[in-house]
Amino acid sequence: MEQEVVQSRKSNVQEAVSELCGKLKNSPDSYKAVFFMAAISYDFAELSREIKNRFPNTEVIGTITAGEITPQGFTSDTVVLTTLSCSDARVKGVLVRNGSKYPVGSKRDIEAALASCGIRCGDPNSHKDAFAITFINGVFNAEESILSNFYSIIRNDDFKLAGGTAGFTGDTPKTFVSCNGETTQDGAAMLFVRTSAKFDIRQEDIFNPTGKTFLVGEADPVKRTIYRLDGMSAKAAYARKLGVTESQAEGMTFENPFGRYLNGHIHIGALAGFTSEGAITTFARIVPNSTLELMHIGDPLQKADETIEKIRNAVPHPKFALLMTCITRTLAFERMAISSQIINKYNSLFPSFAGFSAYGEQLCRMHCNQTLVTVVMGD
Repeated sequence: MEQEVVQSRKSNVQEAVSELCGKLKNSPDSYKAVFFMAAISYDFAELSREIKNRFPNTEVIGTITAGEITPQGFTSDTVVLTTLSCSDARVKGVLVRNGSKYPVGSKRDIEAALASCGIRCGDPNSHKDAFAITFINGVFNAEESILSNFYSIIRNDDFKLAGGTAGFTGDTPKTFVSCNGETTQDGAAMLFVRTSAKFDIRQEDIFNPTGKTFLVGEADPVKRTIYRLDGMSAKAAYARKLGVTESQAEGMTFENPFGRYLNGHIHIGALAGFTSEGAITTFARIVPNSTLELMHIGDPLQKADETIEKIRNAVPHPKFALLMTCITRTLAFERMAISSQIINKYNSLFPSFAGFSAYGEQLCRMHCNQTLVTVVMGD
C-alpha cells in the first residue's frame, strides 16, 4: 500500500493537472483511487474532467475546499491530489445528485456501487472489511438527508462512513463535488472501499462540556435555525449562559459551540450566526424539545496527541491518511499560532497525508462541525 500527495498552485487547469501528474511516481493505471481537493477559484467541472482523463481506469472523486492540507501545512488557493495504491482493495465511486430534494433517487446507483465492491446491503458484518468516504456539497443543508438515505440502503449502523462538506472562500455561496469526471452542486461524491488491510476511521473533538445546558423551544431543523432557548430568544439565552452581553457573545461562537446529545454521545453543532430578531443559525440540525450543552474549547495540541495515539494503536503502520477538518479549526489554529505544531504531529505518524478544510464533517450517521475526521489505512 502506498499514498502519493502532490500539489499545484498553477491557476490554469490544464497546466495544474499536468504539473500534478508529472509529480507522480507511478503510471495512472497503478492507482486504485484518486482524490483531489481544490480551491473555489478553479473551474471545477473542467478540472474534474481533466483529472479523470488522466486516470481513465481509476476511481476519482473530488471536492471544492475552504483550504487544503498536505505534509507541508495548511494552505489555500491550490489543488491537491492524492492517490491510493492497494493491491487488496476493491473500490467504486458514485455520484449522488439532487441530494437536498431527492437523495433516494440515487438508491440504485449506490446499491450497484456497493455490489461492485462485494459489499452486501443488510449484511451485519459488512463493516468489518469495508467503509465509505464521501464529499458532500455545502449550501443546500443536505448532509443529514444524504446520510439517512445511505444508511437506509446499507442497513448496518456499524458500517463506517467518513466525510467532509465541500467548502468555499469568498462571498459567493457555491460548492462542487465530483465523481469520475461528473460534477454536481447539490449532492455527494461517494467512494466505497472493501479491503483486508487494517483501517481506522475516527473523529476528533477539541471541546469539553461546561455543565451548562439549554432546552430547545422553537427551532426549524431544515433551516438550521433556533428561535427560542430556555423560554427566551436564542441569542439572549446563549449570552446569559456565557455571562456576557449579546454583542460580546457574537465574538465567542467558535470557542463555545453547542453540544447535541445523540445516542449517548455529545456531537458538536457550530453556531453560524445570529439574526436581527435574536435567532441563532447553525451548521447542523437542531430539533425542538432537545437539550443542548454549552461547550468550551480545550487544548488542541493535547487532543491531537490523544488522536494520534489512538490511530497508532489501531493501525501501527499507517500507509494512507485522508484528513477532513472544519475551516473554523483551521482558522483557530492560525490565530493560536499552532498550525505548524499540528502539522508536525501528523507528520510524526503518517508517511504522507492529504486533506482539506471543510464546512462540516460526517462520521457514520452524524453530521457535525468543528471536528476532525480521519481515514487511515495500513498494513
